[in-house]
Amino acid sequence: MKLLPINAINPSSYNPRVADPQRLNLIELSLRKLGFLLPLYADANGEILSGHQRHYVATRMGVEKVPVDFTKPLDLAERKAVNIAFNRGTNDLSPDDLPKTLTEALERSEVHELAEALPDLDIHSPDFYPCLTAEELPIQPLLSANTGRWVQYARNISKTLKGKGVVMPLVIDPDGKVINGIGRLQMLAESNAPTVKAVRISHAQAALADAMLNLLSMDFDIHNRYSDLLRYNSFRRSRRTRNELGRGFVFAVIGSKPSHTLDLSNPDHLKRWKAVHGSTVLDFGAGHLTETQILQQAGIDCNPFEPYHITKGEEIDKAASLEIVKSFLQGVRSGKRFSSIFISSVLNSVPFEGDRRHIVTLTAALADEKTRLFAVASSIQQTGWRNLNGAAPLNKSDASQITFMLDYEPGIGLGDISKLPKIQKYHTVPEFRELFLTQWQEVKVNIAVENVQAICRNPRPLDPVALKDAIAFEFDLPYPDGSSMGLVNKALEAYSTRLGVVL
Repeated sequence: MKLLPINAINPSSYNPRVADPQRLNLIELSLRKLGFLLPLYADANGEILSGHQRHYVATRMGVEKVPVDFTKPLDLAERKAVNIAFNRGTNDLSPDDLPKTLTEALERSEVHELAEALPDLDIHSPDFYPCLTAEELPIQPLLSANTGRWVQYARNISKTLKGKGVVMPLVIDPDGKVINGIGRLQMLAESNAPTVKAVRISHAQAALADAMLNLLSMDFDIHNRYSDLLRYNSFRRSRRTRNELGRGFVFAVIGSKPSHTLDLSNPDHLKRWKAVHGSTVLDFGAGHLTETQILQQAGIDCNPFEPYHITKGEEIDKAASLEIVKSFLQGVRSGKRFSSIFISSVLNSVPFEGDRRHIVTLTAALADEKTRLFAVASSIQQTGWRNLNGAAPLNKSDASQITFMLDYEPGIGLGDISKLPKIQKYHTVPEFRELFLTQWQEVKVNIAVENVQAICRNPRPLDPVALKDAIAFEFDLPYPDGSSMGLVNKALEAYSTRLGVVL
């Protein structure tokens, strides 16, 4: 940690926090009364990862130097992910804490009355930088002083930051009670650390610091600042592999029975499946192509669409993805009729309602009066959503998750924040039904096996404007290298030829 000129570091252009004047004034109040209890954090090149608003407010206050701790070198994707982790890790939060609820709690904490009891600090004195005098303390007495206060989610965030080489100091009162950093203390204890760095403050300071460090939080604008990243990070992870058909491909045949109970190598099972789904189908959002290949091996003419296909690790293979999309467009152009269209475990990873509506529009345009569409996605009954809302984790895997709630639309959680932040959308039955009713006349929706599932019949009359908009979106999706799909014209031509219209 170093005390550096304030202009030695620079804000990042992608910080997802949105400041407002009222909360910036509270940051100034915090700095005037408490100083820098925690340092700013920047990458090796001086790009701020945590502390944008404090840096901004300190600049307008006339502060000349700021305490800075540097991370190891990080690429852009890592910096964005760490930025998100910092935005959760500097507060002792739960996964269901939102800026709105934190602000309401802050308003109830009477911070101005608490601040009046404290003198202003001289911004040019050492007292303005208490984090620079953090003590290395034995960990055991702190564990005893904080028994029963553990927050598993805060611990998980702290572990993520530690993986990037960042361990922020604790802020404690004279009795050793942690004011900020309970997750860091838990994480260090679990790693058998003998000591921990801590900034010790008075009881009078602790009351104000508790509110300022844990409740003062800016609005999270990730859905605008990181929109492209959330789109291309929607790809199906390599760990999400299966050896059988997913729920969307089987629920209409076997109901709530486990997917593996349907085996298409069994002639009777295959006959039952084909009686429901036919023999020429579309797998929209095919992921690893597992279902596509299972169906093709069973003699089903299965046509995949997947814009974000991975062939190794967790890196999108753009070339392979484009080949899949081009092959799909050839099928569209040919006029091939689909007896069934599947959207299986796809819509829960699509980050925005408008994007999901585009998918429904594109698939409905490929249907006729005999086609049926089968869709499955995560519902609000899933364990992941219950955990986000404060339910106790059911197992060790659940307890280790780092997912938190966002409020730009209902049922949204953000996970995988250590490297590849990904949205999870948890649906209700009414909103899933409404989504498909935009393009289908008959929609049946229910919940089974914690998923919401739909069967759609009779597509509505073609809406050329909506279809053209959907094509312009889906066939120009962004990629991590800054490029886009670039197949809009080819898609317009394919759909126009198939439908006999000019789009």
